[in-house]
Amino acid sequence: SIPLGRLIGSEPGWSGPATAATVDAPVDDPDAEALIVFTSGTTADPKAVVHTRGSLGAGLAAMAGCTTLMPGSHLHTEQLMMGLPAVLEGARWSLPRYPRFSTHIDPIGFARTLGPAGGTDSATHAFFTPADLAVVLDAIEAGRLTAPKHLEEISLGGAPVTTALLRRARAALPDTEFLAVYGMTEILPVAITSAADKLDFDGPGDPLGFPVEGVDARLADDGELILSGPNLCRGYLGEPPLKEIATGDLARFEGGTLVLMGRKKDMMIRGKTNIYPGLYEPVIAGVEGVRDAVMIGLPNEIGDERIVLAVVADLHATGVEARLRRELPTLIDVSALPDDIVLVEEIPVSGRTSKPDRAELRARLRTLA
Repeated sequence: SIPLGRLIGSEPGWSGPATAATVDAPVDDPDAEALIVFTSGTTADPKAVVHTRGSLGAGLAAMAGCTTLMPGSHLHTEQLMMGLPAVLEGARWSLPRYPRFSTHIDPIGFARTLGPAGGTDSATHAFFTPADLAVVLDAIEAGRLTAPKHLEEISLGGAPVTTALLRRARAALPDTEFLAVYGMTEILPVAITSAADKLDFDGPGDPLGFPVEGVDARLADDGELILSGPNLCRGYLGEPPLKEIATGDLARFEGGTLVLMGRKKDMMIRGKTNIYPGLYEPVIAGVEGVRDAVMIGLPNEIGDERIVLAVVADLHATGVEARLRRELPTLIDVSALPDDIVLVEEIPVSGRTSKPDRAELRARLRTLA
């Protein structure tokens, strides 16, 4: 940990004389490792992302001024990269309590803490993933939850923020502004835009806003978004340093606005979880009666994905779906369990190596939904 005084030069509200602790503090090595985040990554198998003091500092600096946080504001979130900039802006930052033995905050319980009755003294700012906000909106629309009052701004991130979700959010919380933050564990933030700008956008794709100061965004020949900048992590634990990172997202530029066009990678996003099908399909295919298995994601209106497992059963095999539902919780991560299991006659393939054609399979299953 670093004392706040060393980050900003003096303690908040300090009116006494400066001391050696508040001025001319020694500058720590910006290349020193500061944080390791274990994540599914974006381009390969799960890895450990190594951030330095310099990359974290650049990320915090990039967030500064992008929100309406100011002295007197109150941010309620567990997100480090939102909370620290709030403190540096002179705002108050409070953290919600995690349920016991849980790794995820209950979104409705979290929403209930945003007002005086919840003990947070009327938070003015908060952070949600799109999936969590959708749960809260469902409860508000059903009358099971009173819309949080006094919320001036909600930041959204961790997954694509769709216009359908923003329309619902503005209807339920008409006095609240919304920001969409695009980034990844390896480099955060990348771009930030407002709900108004997203809803006013007229064209194909999902507008992400202008890249934040310092971030260099370019497109590969196939349209994949490549990122670099001072807030890029050093790299992955045990691997050479990164100079830039291929996001796996397909994008284009319209003026200076970065517009997301889809995902090149197979990764699926459900809630806060990145799911890589290649990690689980071999295990699933080993279940008795399963000939082949492919996992795909079908996006819904909030940008979250419903995970569908397509299975080709062995000839004459019976009870395959029931067996999978019984055995999968002991074979794969609970966070990767499919929402639906569909038996199909074949998995479509393409290319010289006859790899599964996930796009075609997705199209077929969408027509069955």
